[in-house]
Amino acid sequence: MTFRAQNAISGKEGRLFLDGEEMAHVKKVEATLEKNKSEVNIMGRRITGNKTTGAKGTGTLTFYKVTSRFIQIMLDYVKNGQDAYFTLQTVLDDKSSGRGVERVTLYDVNFDSVQVANLDVESDALEEEVPFTFEDIDLPESLRNDFN
Repeated sequence: MTFRAQNAISGKEGRLFLDGEEMAHVKKVEATLEKNKSEVNIMGRRITGNKTTGAKGTGTLTFYKVTSRFIQIMLDYVKNGQDAYFTLQTVLDDKSSGRGVERVTLYDVNFDSVQVANLDVESDALEEEVPFTFEDIDLPESLRNDFN
């Protein structure tokens, strides 16, 4: 198969939904699924083996600062002990690539930290970065065997 430049997917053609609400002020989303591994020493081998024992989901959302919503989420936990978990869905739909729509859904998303104050005389538009963890992930069945 020959690669054609027009098939490259543009990251600008994406959208983010948090519990079904579109977050139009998102600038960047990154989510990583990383394997947990244990080292296994094997008799007669000089190289240590590795056994996959689980996985961990982490990520970062970068937003233009337009709301105090994330501060409020953290305050609800600090003041009342109410820890919020969310469903986050990314939708990538670059029609010019010819690939189709990719939807990745992250479940039990929990925010790790939130900036509570940020002033910057050099900034034209303030941004906030929110790291998170997630506990489950889904990719539609139609994309699971897509190696194109």
